[in-house]
Amino acid sequence: SLPITLPLGIAIIAIAAAILALLLSACGSPAKSDVSGSIQPAQTEPAATERPVSMGRLDGGGYTNSYAGFGCNLDSSWTYYSAEELQELPENTMELFEDSELMDSADVLNYFTDMMAENVDQLTSMNVLYQKLSLEERLAYAMMDEAEILERILEEMGDEMADTYAQAGFLVESMESVKVSFLGQERTALKTEYTMEGVPYYTLQLFDFDLGQYSITLTLASFVEDNTADLLDLFYAVE
Repeated sequence: SLPITLPLGIAIIAIAAAILALLLSACGSPAKSDVSGSIQPAQTEPAATERPVSMGRLDGGGYTNSYAGFGCNLDSSWTYYSAEELQELPENTMELFEDSELMDSADVLNYFTDMMAENVDQLTSMNVLYQKLSLEERLAYAMMDEAEILERILEEMGDEMADTYAQAGFLVESMESVKVSFLGQERTALKTEYTMEGVPYYTLQLFDFDLGQYSITLTLASFVEDNTADLLDLFYAVE
C-alpha cells in the first residue's frame, strides 16, 4: 500500500494554499511589486524525462513559468506580491496549524510560494506553490493519475482537512473532485466551498506531480461569488 505521508502531504499543501488565498481575498493589501519569488529550489541534475527546476518570472502583468508549463496575463486590476512578501508567507500560514493533528507533518513540509496575485475589487486571488517531493512520494505518485490521487485525499484526509479549515476560521460546506478544462486538456481539480462568518468562499485547486522533484499546486479563490472556473481562462500553455 502507499505510505500515509503521500495524501497527508497533499492535504497540507491544499490547506496552506487555500488559506493563503483566503488571507489575500479577505483582507486586501496595498499594491505589490511586479517581481516573482526569489527563493531558489535545491538544484540537482534532472533526469532526461524531467523538466529542469526553475522559478516563474513576472513581466508587467504577465507571469510565465516554464517548469509548471503555464503562464497567465493579468490586467491592471490585479497586483502581485513581492519576493520579500512571498518569503514571509509560510511562517504566517504555519501559525494556523497550531494544535492541529497535521502540525507535526506541516512543520517539516518543504514548500514555498512562487507567485501570488490578488484582485481586491473582485475579491479574487491566485497562487502557485512548489512542494519538494521525496523519491518515495514520486514513485507513489507515478502509480496513480490525478483523479485517483484526489479520490484518496477525499477518502482518507477529508475530515481532517475540514477540521483544520475550521480552526483557521472557515467551515467546509463541500469538497469534491471536478473535471475542468485547463490549457486545452481535461483535468481533475479539487473544488471546495466554505463559509467564513456567513460569507461564501470558493477554491479550485490543480495539482501536478509529474514534473520532477517539485510538485506544483495552482489555487484559484474567490469570495461571495464563485468565479474560480473563469480564472482558468487567464492561463496559457508554456513549453
